[in-house]
This record gives sequence, structure tokens and C-alpha cells, in this order.
Amino acid sequence: MKEVKVKGLAFDKRNNTPVVILEIPNSPLVLPIWIGSCEAFALSLAMQKAEFPRPLTHDLILNVISAFKGAPEKIFIDSLEENTYKAKLILKNGDTTMEIDCRPSDGIIVATKRDLPIYTTEEIINEGGIKIEDQSNQTDEREFKDFVEHLDIDQIRKYFENEGKGEGEGHERN
Repeated sequence: MKEVKVKGLAFDKRNNTPVVILEIPNSPLVLPIWIGSCEAFALSLAMQKAEFPRPLTHDLILNVISAFKGAPEKIFIDSLEENTYKAKLILKNGDTTMEIDCRPSDGIIVATKRDLPIYTTEEIINEGGIKIEDQSNQTDEREFKDFVEHLDIDQIRKYFENEGKGEGEGHERN
């Protein structure tokens, strides 16, 4: 197992998709993982350590784990099948260790919220890793960082505060 760290978010203009960039310490490679817009938004909030009055989805997951006396221990990106990464959230409950299947993006968000280590294999790094020397990706990364930095967190907080008031607990917005 090799530890990787979240370097940042970028935006793949060709596919119009956010990408989380995982840094491989002491290596010229990074591991890009394409994720959904909602996951990129949640990850950007986790990276900013944004707080909300009500739990968001990943907070809910962590609260449920805690309610059952468990603790998340690490994330393991363990396979790459048909261009899709697979991951496990490793939980500990006393002497019991559990592996929960998860999307890498969800695992990375949980890891970011709790400062958990993220691991992968040499095989995945060899298959999916890219050298950082390509300068065009830096422009995309800067643009996505600008987008994330200009998000109005207070406005988002107000949205979630208003969601909890007056619309009922079971109401979902599409």
C-alpha cells in the first residue's frame, strides 16, 4: 500500500468533469480521479473545513458510524476496473475491522473531513498515474480553484438553514 494525499481539484475541460488530484509523495506522478460535480463541491467544502448547522451527507455517514461506536480508520483505493476506481472505507469497532465498499470520491471526502490517510496500490499508480510535467493541466486546476474560492459559503449555509425551516424533514429538492 502506498499513501496518497489530496493535492487539489482540477477541471477537465475536454470531458467537462471535475478531477481530484492525488499526490504521490516522493514521486513525479499524480493520480487523477474524475468525479461528479456534487462530489467536487462536497470535497471543496471539506477542504475548506466549512461548517453547516445541519449535517450534510458525508457528515451523516460519519455520525451513523459514530453512533454504532465505530471509527473510520482509512480509505483504500483498491482496484481499477473498466476505467472505474473502486475503494473501501476501513472502519474499526473495538477489535473488529470492517471494509465498506465506497466510491473513491466519497471515501476521499470522508478522509478529508477526518484527516484520515488514503492509500492505493503500486499497480493502480502505475496504471493511472501521470507525470506532472504537462503545464496545460495547471491552467485547468487554477480555473477550478478560482471557481471554488469564489463560492459564497455564507449563501450556501443560508440555503441549508432555510431548507431545514418550513419545508419539512421529508422534502427533497430536485
